[in-house]
Amino acid sequence: MKVYSLPKDLPAPEPDYKNWDSKKEQAREQNHTDKLKEHLLKQGFTGKMTGKIYREGVGDGYALYMVADVPKEVKTSQSFLVHLPYGDAYQSRNVSFIPKTEIFRRIKTKENFKKIFNSTPRA
Repeated sequence: MKVYSLPKDLPAPEPDYKNWDSKKEQAREQNHTDKLKEHLLKQGFTGKMTGKIYREGVGDGYALYMVADVPKEVKTSQSFLVHLPYGDAYQSRNVSFIPKTEIFRRIKTKENFKKIFNSTPRA
């Protein structure tokens, strides 16, 4: 999939290293991803996968990307990823070579694992 950087009018939050608080940094990143999703929706990327986060292990962390998905009925544009330069701002060497269907499959698989492990056992 094609990968783009953040829009210029929506820069990534700058970490406050002098008063580091990981919960505050996570909240700032979440706020930023919410704004980015809103921006993509306003631009017409209203597919069901828009706003989903794709993560790929890199080094000692993750490369993070947000999906910008076009609805099936739109034929003139393609879906793409937006790199999220949070934390160490890792980037994947492979992500641009992974087909859209595989990216979506991996996101759905991760969501399914999350559901399984966050569910309460039934007696």
